Amino acid sequence: MAVISYLEYSNRDMSYARDMLTLGHYDPCGRFCQQSVEKRFKHYISKNGTADNIKLMQTHNLSRLYKTVCELSKHGIIRSVLGDLYKLTTYYFETNYPSEDNIELTKEMAQEAVKICEYVNKWVDSLG
Repeated sequence: MAVISYLEYSNRDMSYARDMLTLGHYDPCGRFCQQSVEKRFKHYISKNGTADNIKLMQTHNLSRLYKTVCELSKHGIIRSVLGDLYKLTTYYFETNYPSEDNIELTKEMAQEAVKICEYVNKWVDSLG
């Protein structure tokens, strides 16, 4: 049985997010966008990181993963990207786990999540 890479999982999650948006299932769309970006970051870190970065493979913290990708690639941190990643994290946790702060994504929020996901994934891919 072949091992599926983080990159393949990221691409699958992006496809699922687009499908959920088309079907009007906005909460899962947001969750799949977060997962796609998380796995794209982990793909980059697993290719370019060191043994010290292995513990990051267990986190869902997009900001932490992003900062590590920036360090490894020698790119500066872009504050607006951190804000976008915070949105995806919020969409993931607040639609996935019960809490007093639960939200339901609107079509516009889901569309924004897809745009963020596409932008960040394309940026990671451009790093090589």
